Amino acid sequence: MEPDKDAIKQALGPLGTVPIEPYVEELARSQEIPRLAVGLCTVRYDDCADALRAALERAANGSLVDREDERLFFRALFIIGGRRDPMGFEPLLRLLRRPQDEVAYLLGDANPGHLPRIAAGMFNGDADALFDAILDPRLEDITRDSLLGAATFLAWEGRVERERMVAFLHRFESERLAADKDLTWFGWSQAVALLGLRDLEAAVLAAWQRGSMPDKIFERDEFTKDLARAERAPNDIQRFEDAHLGYIEDVVVALEDWILGDHFTDGDGDDDDEDIPDVDVLEDLGESLSPPGQPAFNPWRHVGRNDPCPCGSGKKAKRCCLAG
Repeated sequence: MEPDKDAIKQALGPLGTVPIEPYVEELARSQEIPRLAVGLCTVRYDDCADALRAALERAANGSLVDREDERLFFRALFIIGGRRDPMGFEPLLRLLRRPQDEVAYLLGDANPGHLPRIAAGMFNGDADALFDAILDPRLEDITRDSLLGAATFLAWEGRVERERMVAFLHRFESERLAADKDLTWFGWSQAVALLGLRDLEAAVLAAWQRGSMPDKIFERDEFTKDLARAERAPNDIQRFEDAHLGYIEDVVVALEDWILGDHFTDGDGDDDDEDIPDVDVLEDLGESLSPPGQPAFNPWRHVGRNDPCPCGSGKKAKRCCLAG
């Protein structure tokens, strides 16, 4: 159940009532990750969802206007995925069908690292659309593999019917729906292992022996271990977390994990822990504002006690909003 918007604004204090537009603009302007803006837009998602979805639509239509618009899109992608907004799924798939060099430029290292979690978060229940994208040759194999990873997690969670996923995996192998060495063969073998599909073990080993698996990625021992692990503890999410599958749990952490030189950031990466406010109530703010199953985020986590208060009062944070 979504939290009450009034309760969110009350818990945020002055940050719950300041206009959200300057923080959306900061998503576009700042070369470094604007942590407070990302956090506030995540927590107050309803107030900025239209602007963030519009940036994703522009990317899907190939109409991003400049570097700032690209930054806005990229950060919006993580926020929309982190808030698990199903309205992002259809434009995401359209974006991924754009020319491969354009997709690679816009997503960069976020493709294999975070796209599975972003796609899982945005999934709108249309399994056919997801399976069609996994098989669409217009998408680069690394992108299709990422979507297959998302489908694997969603099948384990029950948002994609397990029977449909199993049928898709059988068809993938029997009809050879990818070329040899295509990365989706690895994703297929990983799905078999993580979902505990012992009846497909022989098919995986046959694909490995005939050379369908991409070189130096598939490891038979790892596959066997993961398959046994899934059978032993089918409800344990840890194996998916180890495979970097699931949902975005903290949008800022996910963005900070992403590195792409100076395309969006100056690459400094310094984060002075001494500037993080030592106020106990702030540690639980994100969790108190987040509904079950939504990523927790504390928008104050990177506001130093001696920094100007984000509410715009002109006072230091420790003498303004943090004091309360």
